[in-house]
Amino acid sequence: MSNYELHASETSISIPRVITVDGVNYYEVMVKCGLVMWTVNRRYRDFDDLHSKLVQERSVAKDKLPPKKVIGNRSPTFLKKRQEALEQYLKEMLIFLKVTMPREFVEFLEFHRYDIIFLAQNLACSFFLRGETFLAKSKKYGFSVLELHAISERLKLPCPATEAADSALNFSHIMDFCSQLETVIVLPTKNSLPMILYDDDSEKYIPHALHKPIASSNLIPSQLRYELSVFKGLKNLLIYGISTENIENVGGLCESLVRIEVYKSEIKHIRQIALCDDIHKNTVTELDRSKEWRNLRHAVFKENQLTEIDFTIRLFPNLKDLVLDKNQIECIANLSALNNLQALSLVQPDKRNRIRLLEGLSKLYSLVNLDLSCNQIEQISEIDHIGNLPLLENLRLMGNPVAGSVDYRARVLSRFGDRLQEIYLDNEKGNQTEYDTALVLSALRISAQASQRKLHSLLLPDEEEQQQQAWPERATGPDNDQLSWVVTYECFLFNLYCRVYFYRL
Repeated sequence: MSNYELHASETSISIPRVITVDGVNYYEVMVKCGLVMWTVNRRYRDFDDLHSKLVQERSVAKDKLPPKKVIGNRSPTFLKKRQEALEQYLKEMLIFLKVTMPREFVEFLEFHRYDIIFLAQNLACSFFLRGETFLAKSKKYGFSVLELHAISERLKLPCPATEAADSALNFSHIMDFCSQLETVIVLPTKNSLPMILYDDDSEKYIPHALHKPIASSNLIPSQLRYELSVFKGLKNLLIYGISTENIENVGGLCESLVRIEVYKSEIKHIRQIALCDDIHKNTVTELDRSKEWRNLRHAVFKENQLTEIDFTIRLFPNLKDLVLDKNQIECIANLSALNNLQALSLVQPDKRNRIRLLEGLSKLYSLVNLDLSCNQIEQISEIDHIGNLPLLENLRLMGNPVAGSVDYRARVLSRFGDRLQEIYLDNEKGNQTEYDTALVLSALRISAQASQRKLHSLLLPDEEEQQQQAWPERATGPDNDQLSWVVTYECFLFNLYCRVYFYRL
């Protein structure tokens, strides 16, 4: 962002061209302040209104503005001369008003949209006039990343003289308003929430407008950094599009935040969130417990580019709900430390998540709701990893290859043993037929496992036989009658299953 206080001598104004829209002539005013630049389109009447205010309130000479012309005011020659005259007028006004920079001149050139000082003053004035009314209705507010960047940079600067002259512009109004907020929404641009869409021109996962200049400026939202230390009582933080790595300082959020949601950003690792303001986050090998988000209960990291669940997820020890939908995760790991996790969602309608194995869920003993829809789970045996979770009630597997297999519902329910009637599978409880089949399948599976263990024990040499392995002629094998009994018993179980299955049909 621009900083007129520091770059006043590097500020320039020009009018490079005239734009005609629907028969109306607009003069394109280009403002450069340091490395930042933007354009503003103004009609002649806008110049006239500005001049009237400056004459009345700032003692500007009346003859400084080029005069009006009723006839011939659309000829190219006249427009060129007026363009040059208006450019000279603005240059003279900038020199004359360089120190005071009155509001009318600031707003005409739109410094209040792109300059740190003037944008912060504009916010301060707004909160001074309407802040209490707004907070009485809601303690939620949406900031553009440009506004947060301006607030963060303004914290580092001394108080400008203009703020001392007008109490409505005092930065303390921003500090007071922000300290009372409970929910903050961070957006790429102001009022861009309805515009957070995928870029239709690219298959890359880039939110709309994130890498595009803000309005007519050369400022890019994704390049603006900000801090959150001014939000003393914040409980909920929602970030759209902007990477959490743009956060320079989370302040006391680790202690106060209850919910965090990050959507449509380019983050690839959990550590980019858990250690967002740590410059050494990519080389961390051991966790610093002082950086735990102790009060965080709900985390939604949806529609990002996460490729893994790295070990920094342990910095959210009291997490109850975790949503990781629409990412690029292939392996479930590092969740066993989340002892309070009750709901987990890894849905991917577009097949971006590619979960195949469920072993990483086997120790989530507090889990109640699990949504794995539209992944790549193929083997029914993977359900064994979650079949013993004592509190699991809702399981969604629709959209996985396993969901298309024969007797899918009964086979899944059979993995939950005595708890099968407590399970909602794909939002539905089982029916009696499914329960009957599931019980038979469960009995068959348990018996088959027992038979395998018995057969294995029969084939496994005992301690005495291990000592005789050097003399093969003295080694003995399992009794043929015992092997025959095991095979006969397995055939009986298979015949029982077939009878039950065809009877149900």
